[in-house]
Amino acid sequence: MKLHHRTILLAATALGGAVATPVMAQSADQGSANDIIVTAQRIEQRLQDVPVSVTVFNQETIDNNAVSNIKDLAQYTPGLQVNNRYGADSTNFSIRGFTQEQRTTATVGVYFAEVVAPRGSGASFGGDGAGPGALFDLQNVQVLKGPQGTLFGRNSTGGAVLLVPKKPTDVLEGYVEGTAGDYDLFGVQAVLNIPLADTFKVRLGGEHKQRDGYLRNIGNLGDGKYGSKGMGNLDYWTFRASVVADLTPDLENYTIATYTKSKSNGTIPKILDAYPGVLASGIPFGDMAYAQYQREAAYDPWTVSNRLPDSQSTIEQWQIINKLTWHASDNITVKNILSYGEFRGKTNLDLFGTYFINPNVTPGTETSGSQVGGFAFTHINPWTGLTNAQSTFVGELQVQGVSDDGRLNWQIGAYSEISDPLGKSGVLTATFSACGDITTFDCPLTVLPNYIAPGVNGFFSFGSINGQLSSTKFEDYATYGQASYDITDKLKFTAGIRYTWDKQSTDVQQLRPRLAQGIYFCGSPVGVSRTSGTTITATTPFPISGIYDGCHDIQSKSSKAPTWLIGLDYKPVDDVLLYAKWTRGYRQGGLSIFSPDTTQPYDQEKVNTYELGLKSSWRGVIPGSFNISAFYNDFTNQQLLLGVQDLIANTDGTPTAPPSASIVNSGSSTLQGFEAELNVRPFEGMRIGVAYGYLKTKIKELVAPTFAPGSPYDTVTLPNVGDPIPNAQPHKLTVSANYTLPLPESVGQVTIGGTWLYTGKFRSVADGTDGRALNGTIYSSAGAGIVPSSNVLNLNLNWNNVGGMPVDATLFVTNVTKELVILNINENTSRGFVSGLIGEPRMWGVRLKYRFGQ
Repeated sequence: MKLHHRTILLAATALGGAVATPVMAQSADQGSANDIIVTAQRIEQRLQDVPVSVTVFNQETIDNNAVSNIKDLAQYTPGLQVNNRYGADSTNFSIRGFTQEQRTTATVGVYFAEVVAPRGSGASFGGDGAGPGALFDLQNVQVLKGPQGTLFGRNSTGGAVLLVPKKPTDVLEGYVEGTAGDYDLFGVQAVLNIPLADTFKVRLGGEHKQRDGYLRNIGNLGDGKYGSKGMGNLDYWTFRASVVADLTPDLENYTIATYTKSKSNGTIPKILDAYPGVLASGIPFGDMAYAQYQREAAYDPWTVSNRLPDSQSTIEQWQIINKLTWHASDNITVKNILSYGEFRGKTNLDLFGTYFINPNVTPGTETSGSQVGGFAFTHINPWTGLTNAQSTFVGELQVQGVSDDGRLNWQIGAYSEISDPLGKSGVLTATFSACGDITTFDCPLTVLPNYIAPGVNGFFSFGSINGQLSSTKFEDYATYGQASYDITDKLKFTAGIRYTWDKQSTDVQQLRPRLAQGIYFCGSPVGVSRTSGTTITATTPFPISGIYDGCHDIQSKSSKAPTWLIGLDYKPVDDVLLYAKWTRGYRQGGLSIFSPDTTQPYDQEKVNTYELGLKSSWRGVIPGSFNISAFYNDFTNQQLLLGVQDLIANTDGTPTAPPSASIVNSGSSTLQGFEAELNVRPFEGMRIGVAYGYLKTKIKELVAPTFAPGSPYDTVTLPNVGDPIPNAQPHKLTVSANYTLPLPESVGQVTIGGTWLYTGKFRSVADGTDGRALNGTIYSSAGAGIVPSSNVLNLNLNWNNVGGMPVDATLFVTNVTKELVILNINENTSRGFVSGLIGEPRMWGVRLKYRFGQ
């Protein structure tokens, strides 16, 4: 097998290639889909001819709706959802209900210029996506729904998001753009395209944007590392350089280099509800949560309380992509793709937004985190300085061909992806603790039952502080082939297959400090193989100074599987396409690296997707297009994040293990629904678009995992059979309208537009157990894990070619009605509170762009 893998890697790094880099174009007239070109099947095709459910955004749509991060696109895309629990810089996607849990690989692949995004380490969210600054100077963004594993590099069950940058052209051109608005919004963007020769073209671009946070922090410990800018602020720089060199008439070299650096105070949840009297481990969490709830309720809804003075969410990422395309003949094109990128991230965030002030301290006078307790927060591990540090190499060799009569189109390829750690990365996670400085373990100890620690103004710290270090390597290799044959002029048959080999290897250190004694204990159970020279168990102490000498746990997990596509397309007329297909999707197995050792490995999951679709477009008096697809997903061996606990009394004298979580293959589910998009132009200058997605998910089967010998854990928390899959949105509706005023060319083109976004209520997490109050009252948690519905209205006014000059002006307002949008839920009724991330309030801004050249 090793020889086979090396052969694929060498082939993928040799001279080769496929079709030329796509030249994307989306018509400004959204009423017609005939001019939209996509690359959903790795070749240029008209959108209406592709048997794939695709939503396409051009740069104009992105700009008019003030989309700064790729997470914002989910608002406009039925079936697409993001999890931004760890901030805007560390989002991950789900499509049609296929949700990525922490410590698993992505269910949706994000591709920039045909190359998958650099991986994260797997220890925390980050990487595997597109951060701030990825959405400038693009041809378009394509959201492909459903498994795309036959032709696209990294296997995933949900789908793919394709970002297509503008390619250097043979015209001297460019633009400079400035943006300003409320919350001290300031941005600048510039692009310059230079044809240095007929065969050598360069395109340079950069963007900087900063904006104060929309979450007002009423805590007294500061907004975070980057000053009094509020929580949820923006501050990023991004640069891009592209070069096209035509080495011969048949040989093109296309290179893209990108760099992004983003820093913010991060985004934390808000207390949404509280239950006075509810206890947690003998502490009246409900009373303290209710006190925080009342303090925040005195202000507007966009108010939170931050207890980490150095709260932050930062990323630094760079990537170089090289594509060499050789038109070997009129019928065969070869492409070689090489890429190398690095991702580094830092995350200090309160995961639940709790800010419980010591009862002996007057609110507003607290000066240290040791006076403020809470449920849980995560922090950079001081021995690494990074929570995420990973490099990713990608090599792909692709050959595409067409028969002489044009009836057979085919492509074959080999793919390799190697992601190496950039040293160790990790976090410190504190639970039920109040810490002045977690990096020095300044967390006053508590003497129960009065929960007030000895010392001056100390507060409760009776839970756990886990130190976690890891280095993770991913290896992914695949070969694939796909072909389409025109059985008749109207009927086409397509079949494709891919075989993938995946492996994850980790070196993990999980440590639990005993603060009073200055020693560590391994955070893993007994009976596992370790790399240290002596046997260390979960109850063997060793000095803090020796953390690199013990507690190593090295594991690996391999998986392999075929994926395939079988489909039929039927075109009764040129502008109508009917299609049916069966797709097998696969997501690799892996390691839940900070879970208990005996529950770390988990197996691959798979899905069988059956889809029927119709695509149609028309011209005439009211031109337009209508696309609809219906799908049924049979999802098995599902990777679920489940809580594990040590609840049964230990008889061997070992201490009770702290609560943890692990990924287990414990489920099978069905996901079914449909998506429809209608675009029409009822009269000259008017464009209307409607998109709706319906999704119904159901957990069919759950199997409780068994615990291996030596595991201290004995209890697992399972969701309910029959419940929907968390974070699957049943209803999403988008309605947009744009009207271009009938003005003379000398005035310019003025367009008034708006978009209404409706998201139905959905379950974010399973409801917890009932919380019991001191007075015997039971606070039901039924429905506590459900996110309510929301309605958001965005408006924009665009004036292109102002006064006949190459100047464009835009005024935009987002969330006009100041709708309070809840993005997700932390359901903790058993601990006295419910919290959740909330979306942005009303924001406005103006943008001015000067264009030069053609």
